[in-house]
Amino acid sequence: MLINWKTLADVTFEEEYSEEVQAYVPYPDFGASVQALSGQEVIIEGYVIPLEETGDETILVLSAQPYKACFFCGGAGPETVMDIKLKPGEPKRYTTDDRVAFRGRLRLNDSDLYYLNYILEMAVPTKIR
Repeated sequence: MLINWKTLADVTFEEEYSEEVQAYVPYPDFGASVQALSGQEVIIEGYVIPLEETGDETILVLSAQPYKACFFCGGAGPETVMDIKLKPGEPKRYTTDDRVAFRGRLRLNDSDLYYLNYILEMAVPTKIR
């Protein structure tokens, strides 16, 4: 199922203090249309933001916006980025702002502060028809 970033915008955030990180963190409250996608195989297209500094070769970030306008630069909200966990054996061969579509299983994250709110698991690049 092809989804878009507008669909993923069906989420609100409430700031709560996290003892774990000693800061206020925006926790998501996913809307019904997003909850219906949880665990589903989806396809989404966006701009790649590699995460070389983490040392994890299996994860990158997909953004609704190019890097200069993305969430990490203060240009958009947390609903505009997604962790892409590549399928084992899938080469990580992307550069910043490559426009790519990925297919994988969508997981909603409302508690693990070390991952984004949207996670695409077992992701592989795909073509949009």
